[in-house]
Amino acid sequence: MRSNPLEGRGAVVTGAASGIGNAIATAFIAAGARVVLCDVNADGLEAAAHALGDHAIARIADVSDERQVERAMRAARDAFGSLDIVVNVAGFGFISPLTELPAEKWKSVHAVSLDGVFYGVKHGARQMLEQGRPGVIINISSVNAQQPGEGQVAYCAAKAGVDMVTRCGALELSGRGIRVVGIAPGLVETPLTRNELNDPATRELFMSIIPTNRAVKPQEIAAAAVFLASDEAGSITGHTIAIDGGSLTRGYPALLTGLHSK
Repeated sequence: MRSNPLEGRGAVVTGAASGIGNAIATAFIAAGARVVLCDVNADGLEAAAHALGDHAIARIADVSDERQVERAMRAARDAFGSLDIVVNVAGFGFISPLTELPAEKWKSVHAVSLDGVFYGVKHGARQMLEQGRPGVIINISSVNAQQPGEGQVAYCAAKAGVDMVTRCGALELSGRGIRVVGIAPGLVETPLTRNELNDPATRELFMSIIPTNRAVKPQEIAAAAVFLASDEAGSITGHTIAIDGGSLTRGYPALLTGLHSK
């Protein structure tokens, strides 16, 4: 891959204040892109944009609100002259036994983790089609799209939906110059997983099902995103690539019954 594979391209990355989103935004700028960083964490967002310099623009956006997503996509095109890459990262989960999961928690997880991805694909693609220039949309899924997890019915269902949005998006848009692809991380070292990694019992459960015996680094996800967004990946569309240390070969840790037994 050439040294600046994303030179001159405009991008939007949601969930960019920290974790995977921040790592992807950082890698994109290093690869030559300019990026609109979107998040609801205003302080974290401003700090991230400041650290990344002139090629980064901070924009507060709640991806569960379709109008805010649409405006963010248009703002990136206006700022950079084109919108070439969209990465839908923003998402979260809520751990609860299925029979005790409040309806509002189910809805809030889906509003961000599934609806937000759909809005990103929809309005990212609209901008790309209007400008008449090819583009790439990357959706951050999860191994939980394929692996059920105890207490994670809302998150698992949302991520399974993300995978199908990716496939449907690729089916409808690839012939019009827009590739839609996905990345499914396993356990990644981020602020959202810090509690799991710092708790010895939970860490032991996770490590027991990861053949590489370590969490994935956000930079590893970012490197894959740079490749998928580049011309070198021009024939990859409709697929979701797992970056999980091999955890899909073993199953998912029992976060409810397993921790209780310990």
